[in-house]
Amino acid sequence: MKVKKAIINTIIFMFFVTLTFYIIFKNNDVTQIFEVIKTVDKRWLIVATIFMSFFVIAEGVNIARTLKLLNCKISFKKGIKYALVGFFFSSVTPSASGGDPMQIYYMKKDGLPIGHSALAILTEFSSFQIVTITMAIIGFLANYKFIENSIGNIRYLLMIGVAINTCILIIIILTIFSKKIIIKLVDFVGRILERFHYKKVEEFKQKVFTQIEEYKKGSKLLMENKKVLAKILVTTIIQVILYHSIPYIIYLAFGLTEANFFQFLTLQAVLYISVSAMPLPGAVGISEGGFMAIYKLLFPTSLLSSAMLLSRGISFYLFVLISGIAILIFSLKKRIFLQNY
Repeated sequence: MKVKKAIINTIIFMFFVTLTFYIIFKNNDVTQIFEVIKTVDKRWLIVATIFMSFFVIAEGVNIARTLKLLNCKISFKKGIKYALVGFFFSSVTPSASGGDPMQIYYMKKDGLPIGHSALAILTEFSSFQIVTITMAIIGFLANYKFIENSIGNIRYLLMIGVAINTCILIIIILTIFSKKIIIKLVDFVGRILERFHYKKVEEFKQKVFTQIEEYKKGSKLLMENKKVLAKILVTTIIQVILYHSIPYIIYLAFGLTEANFFQFLTLQAVLYISVSAMPLPGAVGISEGGFMAIYKLLFPTSLLSSAMLLSRGISFYLFVLISGIAILIFSLKKRIFLQNY
């Protein structure tokens, strides 16, 4: 990602964060909110942070698992590195569009073939899409009356979210397993480049087709190892359950016990799929608003804003900060290494 584009995305991200918190705090006593937060059981906040850590680790494990199958030498540490890169750039770009390209970029810098890197990312993402879409549909059916009575029109947002994410999943699966579609896509990109008078179109296409051959060999190998695919899917299920459990952990931190885990889990699945495809960096603003809408009957009114801040703070803002610092460290280490050698 070019520096200029990175700066623009960061400014846009910070603008939406500022706007979101302005709207939240405008009609609330900030001091009171933080006084309420001080009263929560901190042990549950640690549990929520551990859950989020495992969420990131699980993605790293799945990426490393696929790359190892493709005979790429990759350590557990490198897998976590790529997961952190994906989390950060997905968070600060619209519709999480920057995460996957930047992961592939960092893998290329580490000497991994682009075809294998792309296959690892798409496999992990496909597994994630399958699990999140399935859980959202289950959540909607299980909580239909609750959604209809309390938040009404969010069901339309859910339908849009499911439709968009399902289309993305279909495109990705076709891309992984259909060589014809990839070739047509490359030809289409080539024609666009020709219109802009790009002189090295054929060279570009040749390089891409070379990567496609590696990509197809990898996808064939992946299909021949269904145990690996099953492990990836199981890991993703655990990963998503941990992530969607965080609002319930925050609920317990306030000493509340009336609502049950399954209701929180499935409602969060509905909320996630409803906002994930929205063209906002990290779904900032709409995620916070959705939380306030979907959990307003589960949290007491006096605790709702505080609960939202803790839930989003741990599941999003804290790990944007952690992943951003990690990327800075990766970059500094790389520069120091290059300077010394």
